[in-house]
Amino acid sequence: MGVFRRNWPVADAKGIVVLVHGTAEHSGRYEHVAAYLNRCGYSVYSGDLPGWGRSTGRKGHIAVFQDYLDVVEGWVSDAEGEKRSTGCSVYLMGHSLGGLIAVRFIQRYGQRHLLDGLILSSPCLKLRIVPPVWKVRLAQTLNRLWPTLRLSNEIAPWQVTRDEAVREAYQTDPFVYNKVSVRWFCELQQAMQAALAEADMVTLPLLVVQAGDDQLVDPGGAEHFVNRAAAGDKTFRLFPELYHEVLNEPEREMVLAEIADWLTRQERLLGKCDIQYDY
Repeated sequence: MGVFRRNWPVADAKGIVVLVHGTAEHSGRYEHVAAYLNRCGYSVYSGDLPGWGRSTGRKGHIAVFQDYLDVVEGWVSDAEGEKRSTGCSVYLMGHSLGGLIAVRFIQRYGQRHLLDGLILSSPCLKLRIVPPVWKVRLAQTLNRLWPTLRLSNEIAPWQVTRDEAVREAYQTDPFVYNKVSVRWFCELQQAMQAALAEADMVTLPLLVVQAGDDQLVDPGGAEHFVNRAAAGDKTFRLFPELYHEVLNEPEREMVLAEIADWLTRQERLLGKCDIQYDY
């Protein structure tokens, strides 16, 4: 399997943010996020998940959710190699599906890695519209008979953001794929249930920036997760009028500043030098 990698390094970085993208999209949509974090003194390590963007694999399909975790572990391990040689901090950050992947990664592998914090952007922990029972049962049946069958993910550009320019770019982006397989749907359901059930396994410093007017995921799921997480340092920041992609909304600078402020606070708690950056 060929996994496409995309890193945005800075010289003498005080930290690295390992960024995991969401459903249907790819790491290239986070160019502006990486540029902002670079200005704050952080390198960004990322890439395209299997079946999305420029990575290989059947589009919109995953055999097991574990495959996502294995890919992210490679990205995290690269960042930790840099940490061992320079002493920089390493944070894991995920948006939507990427947020769910980040949570499951911490719950499964957190004890064997050197991460300093977890940042979630509108994490996919509970869907906004709960699928009817008949649809779930049909998916379970098809998962046995035809797991690679792909159907529309039913995500419309207007549900993603209120920014018209971003909507147009999303609609014409050749690396955005708007179908998912039956197996992918079933694996997603199981991962969401496990993430909430094992929320108390998350002990890292935690920041969640959540869209209040989210058209795709239920903000209550993220808040419930934060309340149950065992992290002693946890912050839930709700942006009432924003749509799902808080990092692509007209108010994105406000959200990015929230993330930058949280990172600065973590660096101070870790006893790192307080270097001033222009952001």
